[in-house]
Amino acid sequence: MSIKIFLIILLYSIKLTNTIKIQFSNPLQRFIYDDHTDTIVLASINHIYSLNASDLSILSDINISSSFENENHCSIPNNKTLSSLTTNIYSFPSSSYLFPSLNSTFNQLLLLINDSILICSTSNRGGSCQLRSLVNLNLLKNSSQRIVSSSPFYPSIGFISENNHILYLSNTYDVLCDPFYEVPTISGRSIDREFLSIINLNSGQSALQQSTYTLRLLNIRLIKEFFLYYLYGFEHNNISYFLTIQQSDIYHTRKHKLQTKILRFCQTLKQSIIKSYVEIPITCGKNYQYLVTAKFSKDNNILYGIFRNTTLANSSDTSHAVCSYSIDSIREAFFQTIKRCLVDGKGYRGLGYISPDTHCVSNKNLNEINHDYCPDSDDRFFQYPIGGHRSLEQIEPIIELNENVNFTAIEIVSIDKDVMILLGDDQGTIYTFQTSNVNEIGKQSFPSSMIIDLKLVNKNSLLKNANLLVLTNNQVIKQNLSTCEQYKTCDECSNIKLCHWCSKENRCTPTFECIHENYRYKKKNEINMCTNIERITPETISLHSSDAQLEILVNVPLKNDIDEYNCQFRLTDENEFLYYTNAVLLNDKTLKCLPPTLNNRSQAVYNVALSVYHLKTNLTFGYYHLLFINCSNFLSCSSCNTYSNQCIWNLQTVNCISYENIRLPPINHKRLVKKSNQCPLIYLQQSINRLAYNNNKTISIHVDQCNGTMSINSCQLNDHHKRFSFISSESKFTKSTYENHLCLLECSFDLSNLENSHQISFYRPIHLDLSIEFTNKTSYTISRTHIALYDCERMALNCTSCIQLDPTFGCVWCNNMCMFKNQTIKNKLICPNSQECLSPNIHTIEPLLLPLNGGTLVTINGKNFDLFNLSIRLADVPCHLVQEESSNNRIVCQSGDAGTTARTGFVHLKFGVNGPQLHSRQTISYMNPTINLIEPLIGIESGGTLLTIHGENLTLGNSHISVSIGNQSCQLLSISRTKIQCETTSFSSLMLNKQQTIKFLFDRQTKIDSEKFFAVVPNPILYTFDKYHHFQSFMSGGHQLVIHGENFHTIQNIRLEFKRIIFVSPLFNNQTHLIFLTPSIQELNLNKENDYQHEIEVIIHLDHFNKTSSLIYINDPVIFELEPILQTYTNELTIQGINLTAIGHTKNDINIYIGCDLCTILYLQSDKIICQPPLYRPNKYSKTNRVCYDSEHPWIIVTIDNIHSHVGYMMYPKKIIILGIISGCLLTILLVILIILIIVCIKIRYSQRKSRRRYLYGAGINPDDHEKEPYGDNLINRTYQKLQPIETNIIDSSSLIAIPIRSYIKYLQLCYYYYSYDPLLFIPSYDTPKANLNPEIIDQFQLLFENNDQFIENFCTILFKSNNKRILNNFLLTQRCHFKKLLQYNNDAIYFNICILLSYDGFLTNQINSLFFQLYEQLKYKIHSGPIDTIEQTCSYYSLNNTTILNDQSTIFNSIQLIVHIDFSNSDDLLLINVKCLTCDTITQVKQKILIQLNLFKKMNFITINECQLFLLTRVKSSNNSFSASSCSSSTTSSSNVPLAKKSLLTQFFFNRTNKYSTTTTSTLNDTYRDSISLLLNDIDNTSEQINHCKKLNTLQHYGVLNDGYEFKIILPNRNKIINYVNQTNSSPNLRRTLRRNNFDCQYCSTELKNTFNYITSVPLTLNSIGLPPTGENDRTRCFHLLNHTYEEIGECGNLFMDNNQSKTYRLFETKSTIHSMLINLIETLFTNFLHSDAYLSELIEQYSRFLHIFYGHFVPFILKNMNCLFDITIDKCLNSSLDILATIFQIACSCQSNEENCSLCSESNNNNTNLSLNIQNCTLLFADEIQRVRLHYSNLERRLNNKNLTSEYSSTNTGINKKFELDPSIIHDLIEYLCSHAEEINDLLKSRSTDNKTSIVFLNLVQMYRSTGRT
Repeated sequence: MSIKIFLIILLYSIKLTNTIKIQFSNPLQRFIYDDHTDTIVLASINHIYSLNASDLSILSDINISSSFENENHCSIPNNKTLSSLTTNIYSFPSSSYLFPSLNSTFNQLLLLINDSILICSTSNRGGSCQLRSLVNLNLLKNSSQRIVSSSPFYPSIGFISENNHILYLSNTYDVLCDPFYEVPTISGRSIDREFLSIINLNSGQSALQQSTYTLRLLNIRLIKEFFLYYLYGFEHNNISYFLTIQQSDIYHTRKHKLQTKILRFCQTLKQSIIKSYVEIPITCGKNYQYLVTAKFSKDNNILYGIFRNTTLANSSDTSHAVCSYSIDSIREAFFQTIKRCLVDGKGYRGLGYISPDTHCVSNKNLNEINHDYCPDSDDRFFQYPIGGHRSLEQIEPIIELNENVNFTAIEIVSIDKDVMILLGDDQGTIYTFQTSNVNEIGKQSFPSSMIIDLKLVNKNSLLKNANLLVLTNNQVIKQNLSTCEQYKTCDECSNIKLCHWCSKENRCTPTFECIHENYRYKKKNEINMCTNIERITPETISLHSSDAQLEILVNVPLKNDIDEYNCQFRLTDENEFLYYTNAVLLNDKTLKCLPPTLNNRSQAVYNVALSVYHLKTNLTFGYYHLLFINCSNFLSCSSCNTYSNQCIWNLQTVNCISYENIRLPPINHKRLVKKSNQCPLIYLQQSINRLAYNNNKTISIHVDQCNGTMSINSCQLNDHHKRFSFISSESKFTKSTYENHLCLLECSFDLSNLENSHQISFYRPIHLDLSIEFTNKTSYTISRTHIALYDCERMALNCTSCIQLDPTFGCVWCNNMCMFKNQTIKNKLICPNSQECLSPNIHTIEPLLLPLNGGTLVTINGKNFDLFNLSIRLADVPCHLVQEESSNNRIVCQSGDAGTTARTGFVHLKFGVNGPQLHSRQTISYMNPTINLIEPLIGIESGGTLLTIHGENLTLGNSHISVSIGNQSCQLLSISRTKIQCETTSFSSLMLNKQQTIKFLFDRQTKIDSEKFFAVVPNPILYTFDKYHHFQSFMSGGHQLVIHGENFHTIQNIRLEFKRIIFVSPLFNNQTHLIFLTPSIQELNLNKENDYQHEIEVIIHLDHFNKTSSLIYINDPVIFELEPILQTYTNELTIQGINLTAIGHTKNDINIYIGCDLCTILYLQSDKIICQPPLYRPNKYSKTNRVCYDSEHPWIIVTIDNIHSHVGYMMYPKKIIILGIISGCLLTILLVILIILIIVCIKIRYSQRKSRRRYLYGAGINPDDHEKEPYGDNLINRTYQKLQPIETNIIDSSSLIAIPIRSYIKYLQLCYYYYSYDPLLFIPSYDTPKANLNPEIIDQFQLLFENNDQFIENFCTILFKSNNKRILNNFLLTQRCHFKKLLQYNNDAIYFNICILLSYDGFLTNQINSLFFQLYEQLKYKIHSGPIDTIEQTCSYYSLNNTTILNDQSTIFNSIQLIVHIDFSNSDDLLLINVKCLTCDTITQVKQKILIQLNLFKKMNFITINECQLFLLTRVKSSNNSFSASSCSSSTTSSSNVPLAKKSLLTQFFFNRTNKYSTTTTSTLNDTYRDSISLLLNDIDNTSEQINHCKKLNTLQHYGVLNDGYEFKIILPNRNKIINYVNQTNSSPNLRRTLRRNNFDCQYCSTELKNTFNYITSVPLTLNSIGLPPTGENDRTRCFHLLNHTYEEIGECGNLFMDNNQSKTYRLFETKSTIHSMLINLIETLFTNFLHSDAYLSELIEQYSRFLHIFYGHFVPFILKNMNCLFDITIDKCLNSSLDILATIFQIACSCQSNEENCSLCSESNNNNTNLSLNIQNCTLLFADEIQRVRLHYSNLERRLNNKNLTSEYSSTNTGINKKFELDPSIIHDLIEYLCSHAEEINDLLKSRSTDNKTSIVFLNLVQMYRSTGRT
């Protein structure tokens, strides 16, 4: 192919004088330049050229076109098609001029490698590379692999790393011709070894597996669909970066379909590129999203890019922008992306087009990552790749270009502190501008060309003679940028574009040269560019002169503008420092300015260049040299006097000063040297030299006017009295580097080791003379020197004298002595920074009792301790200092050995040899502990024996005690002053049957051996207990297990363990036998119905000796009931049954009772028992007054172990009954006779009284005539209504329960108590007798509060500052009728108080109180339907609070109904009530529920649970005559077994079988139950189960109460009128003693006629008022109920739904579902009905938007947390925690708005509520929908209120509340006292804010009257 090449050299007169062009016929693609050979390598279609850069002559030309015509057939139609397709998606102007053909070979990559060139093209299978020489292009290496893409429309971007010489290459896929497995997207390829092979760190892999340094798209489907285009690449700090245009995401879900991204990966990583691959979006400004091209400047480490606002080119709205990104900002963006995913675990990994997207996972091991983080090669947890969503943004572009062109190239040139940017477009135009002045853009056009690339060559720091290489689509252009040198005058230069006059060099330069001249603006109307400085006076100036001014004369007139000029000063040797001072224009050619202040400069003479800076145009012009003198920097006298008109030498201070300093008072004018010939030749550098003894010192001597022939031998210091002398150890003579005529002599002296130093007192400094000895044996003594030798230690013997020395001596008080400061540094001593003489003090000493042989760490607390050379003695015994534990306020030492004799003394501290001494006030004693008694002295081999040591002073010293028996340690369990308990460990077999010494070691050194010895005996022997022996028991338990063995008497702790659940103590034990009772199978939680028998494991624990056996449970025997038997007709009683002897029972093991007597067993076999009944009827009561039977005939009861079966009755002859009837008849007759006699006596007495009246009044007078009816004492005929038992069909009264709403007064009292009451608040009193306070004073103060607005305003100002809630509440109560004037203060606390005062009526009007109460009742019912821990009362089975719900899933409970007899201290007043309880309730909880149930229907006086006694009734007669087989359990009082109870039949006795129990029914009952067997129930008794040294509280289940119908008796204290019956009328003919609930019985309800507001000062009614015992820390550690505190912690639980406790989560939601509907109803009512009502508070919310947040965000949660303010109820702890969660719903939903950010109540709530974050998490998970509902209501309401016109005045007629009540006088007193305590502040405000002092005078008079007497 013929190529027409022609060289065009044109010489232009102006800009193109040095421009060279070379044009080519085939399109050009890219070029590179080598500055070492000055060679250009140019790539075009089918050709590679080598050009000489100096003249653009062609050095070499090679043809790279393919020899096979059809080899590239794949890419020809593909590229045409995809070219249009790519253009439709995104336009790339740089490749738009290329047109592929069959014979066209395109260059894809052109890189410079040392002296060779890497060329990659589309030939040779579509994408291989060659390595050729640089100049002649000879072939060096060839690659057969496919390296780059096959099409020029899909570029390959690469660079050679300077770090590891590896080619990093990125390819844009040609999807039809580039197989992804052969051409990786990103790869790293070797250059030196195996040319262009992929770097592989893992040997033994195939070519396709060698992917260590490659990145391939793992999602093959996306290769053809995903748009990904690589544009540019660079490296920095072993990190590779590439920029791309790519699809925003896989699914096209974002606003922009395409986006620009920057990616990075590590070069040093020994893994695949994908394992460090990270990419993030990059944007330019707000509108420029798409990158065109970019370039990275290595000079300033900044990336520059050209961005476009559209994806397509040449559109009418296309514009471009240039943005820059520093490498630090790029690294920070990547660092934050990696940290967010890897460390924080937030967001998703992204990059779905590379690999499937996953959620980021936090890795806590990566907390220390840096900005260039690369994962380790063995980091298996690194998540890759990572795609960030947060863009790398540049908000403000450098420049925005709205040219209707497409920019294609960019070049960056750094010019000192500025940057020049060159841009090229597709129309052949080059744009030039600088970043500091983007308004001035130079343009140069090359018509009919497209700019492909730009390169600036031959550049230096000032860009002199720089050349610009321009590559277009058809030519290469070289242009010399330095074309301004030909203009010789300023006028000519100023008219040329891109040229300016450099006044510093006095020549015309390009704008990028002479950078110190500000060339940016050339506006002729503002400043003349040729303005120059002609003269400046003065030219030499002293920097010390305060009135120096510079007068500047310029050559052309200046524009007379004020403050437009500055003087710019530049040090000629330091170009980077500029100084500016203001310049004043005196006339059109004269300026005046001040010299700059040059601080921290060591020079004495400064050469300064002065220029004038024009502020408005940012232009600098003129250049003039000045000389600045800094006199203080002259080092010698002669150099100082060189500038004698400015400086003068001071001999006294040995320095050069300016003439201005001569006038200062301390200057001695006689010591000033004004001429150089008066300067001394040798003098000291310092005027005063003080030398510290025992330290080295170097003295500096100045030798003025020295020459090279001077030679110094040594220096000598002589005592004036010639007692001693010092000769310098080293003399160094050097010439000064600052001044040529000055030499410096440094003489070093060792000021120590004087032979006669002890003869010298050193009480004051000793003056010395300095002489210099020359090598010629001559000497020179320096006259009038000030050299003194001193010793700090001898000059000051105490701290006070030391710190009073002259600071120049450098003496400090350290380590109890005065020493030289450098000596402390040399010896590494730590001395206090503040030099104060502080006396040491001893505060406390512990311990005060020490063991004799020492070893105790004694701590002495105090202050001002100096530990250096410290001596410590305790009662004259040394104590060794522990340096590591001691400080200046604490001394820790280890006591020494005091011998064998006890002693007592003081602590003595001595601080150094000359330091202070200190004795303690406390005494310390040495003594040994006393061992009095050790028990036991025998133990088994396996250990476990509890050894108890009794003695005195056992805890002396540090209480570090160890006990050993022989060589075996004894594990300590507890220690006190008089007792130690330890548990023995296992002993060696060699120690058996030997006496072992008991040893004690106190504080590691004091050893004591006991006089008693410990005997180790063999382990006990068990004969009948092993794994081969099986025990048997019935399922009801109670069977005796007898274990035979030996040596049981040596065991302390004997227990038998059943199934690792129950531990049982022995019923009986001696040396050879152990007897245990088996528990029932129900206690072991086994199902006795499914299997015939169960075998369980039993383990016997004998101290630490354990052995295992088994126990088999079999079914209980069946005993058949009998028909009633008449005793006279039988001598034997036969009882039938099944399996009576199944486990080997004998006649002695079975008991048959008839009444209280035994039926002697005659015969026993498995199916029957024959016994002989008693001949006569047994007594009803036993010898212990126990009721045996209460029926007519005695019971027959068969007892086998725990089985007590009632089988029938034994009837005895009726003659006994007949005798009883006869006796009863006789008694009845006697009673009738007695009654008749009483009636006769009464009549006789009445007749006698009547006759006496007749005698007194006579026959005619009858006093009874005046009575309305005759007198009749009808006592005998009066009848009383007996109270009958309750009928069974009484209607449940729960529907009659009314809402116990409190009165308004009680509501206010409780609200203010919970909101503001603080008992610690103290209001200062002025001893005013409040009882005698004059009412007129109170009235005057009230008038002041009610009518004086000015006073109220000032009072509120003081009150808001103090934040006293109670005083604020009191004040609002006084203003309760005038709220309107308080609303102006916009105070959150005032708004909250108004909500309290106004919400009561709104709640009543809209039935909101009913919704609150129903919510409370439902929540309370649900929580109390499950177990509640009686110790930790906040923990319940059902709750809304995750922190208070019971975590234990093993809690088993049933709900049962109990029949309870109410007995008032055994009185005749008896009641019957049904109570619903849980089987896991403790006895205290049962009592509580009984009292609560009783209180619902009777008005009970204050009764505590401790005053009540609860009994379980176990045996009563039954009215049921049908007999069947039965097996019931009975109680026992044995302390070794768990007692069980029998279900009573009293229910059937009093009620028929169809009777239904009711929890609301009570009645009186006969005394028949008094004959029952009763068992007293308590929380703790001798049957309590003990686990891990803690006792478990007894529950109903513990006593065997597991189902309905059990009967109890509770005895209450007999108090007068303890029960008030209600709803009783005497007119009822069938009066029943029935309890009904009082609907309006409230403890806090107001019933008095006078309503007076007063604070309550104690906590309202709590659970303690009904007798709950307090639970302290001791109770928690000694006892437990549902939670065992020895191994469980209350309140510690994980996050909700994260602790794998499904039961717990289910119970939370189950509790929520109970109240869900009521909660929704409450929310809807609060946001609808309440606001639409006519309540005053609703009007305020409508008018003031702040009320909306206060009411819903604070007041509603307050009411939910404190419902007992509104209702007469008690809220226990478990209920309170759930109400907190409900309150949090409103806090979350109504407190997160933008207008509540400054709410003071929100801040106070967040600071005071420590559980707020837990409640928020809990509430969010449970009530997410409810929170959203409230937030929706709240936001809608807030939006509606904000849209109203808030500027109008509030027009409501309401001004306050309409409740009328009086305030307690104490409220007014509190306000008055608060006013008096702040009287001065209020008075100051009154005076400052008003000119009228009337209010101030009235106020002060009232305060004075109150403070004085309180009277007039």
